[in-house]
Amino acid sequence: MLDISNSADSVIFTTREYANYNGISMPAASRRLSRMFGKELLTRVTKGIWANASHPYFHPLACVPYLLGKEQGYVSFLTALHLHGLISQIPKTTQIATTGRGRTLESPVGRYEFFQIKPELMKQGAKWSETHLPYLVATAEKALIDTLYLSTRKNRRFARLPEVEFTGTTFRKREFERLLKELPIPVRVLAAMRSRWEMLQ
Repeated sequence: MLDISNSADSVIFTTREYANYNGISMPAASRRLSRMFGKELLTRVTKGIWANASHPYFHPLACVPYLLGKEQGYVSFLTALHLHGLISQIPKTTQIATTGRGRTLESPVGRYEFFQIKPELMKQGAKWSETHLPYLVATAEKALIDTLYLSTRKNRRFARLPEVEFTGTTFRKREFERLLKELPIPVRVLAAMRSRWEMLQ
């Protein structure tokens, strides 16, 4: 049986991974995991995804690769801006850019918001976190671009931003300008993003 107390590889895992590791069927794996969940040895992040939330390596952000599944995606928007120190306000949700459908997931380990971004807008600006359980996260520059991009969309999400502080952060204005210039988006959208960018400076 998979040792859920010590192995870093078993901090977060799927039912299928558990079944394959232990050489048992999916139904048998589901029953075992449900029993451990009932004994409060495991947390059910969402259907088919489990976590040993008491493990020192566990963090809600580490669940993101599992929640994305086969979708392309990364942590971005206000979550990434906070991680990079550009905003002090802690977002109430973990915000994720994805090629999949937009949605919200309420989980025992946190609330996740997925925002759909076109694949061509996701080619640059995301790196793996330097954590025990890595996840893709937007750079400070890319996180701001993603945020400004959504603020120009029909629902105008992020139309109101918390105060953004660039001083004392790793934010690179030149890199931001490069990424913005290379975005494959309509001129009117780019103009709207530049207008918001100028207001932030």
